[in-house]
Amino acid sequence: MNLKRFVYLGLLIVALMVAACRPKATPAPTATPKPTDTPEPTATTGVLIPAITTVGEVPMGFTEEGSPYRGSPDAPVTLVEHSEFQ
Repeated sequence: MNLKRFVYLGLLIVALMVAACRPKATPAPTATPKPTDTPEPTATTGVLIPAITTVGEVPMGFTEEGSPYRGSPDAPVTLVEHSEFQ
């Protein structure tokens, strides 16, 4: 083997080690955001969705039993979906 190749390979390894061990550049500090006024919490009645709302032209809300519905509550066909998450 040629001795020149080993010298170049050694110099390359030393250069890579020096480049890897140099100190990291520290980022410039950023301006701290100013705090904004937070709105005061208001008292709620515990109802998240009003009894009857409309999305476009489709009414939705809750029945007297507490089940949610979407569409006409007195429709001739009612679809009931049951799901369980495990």
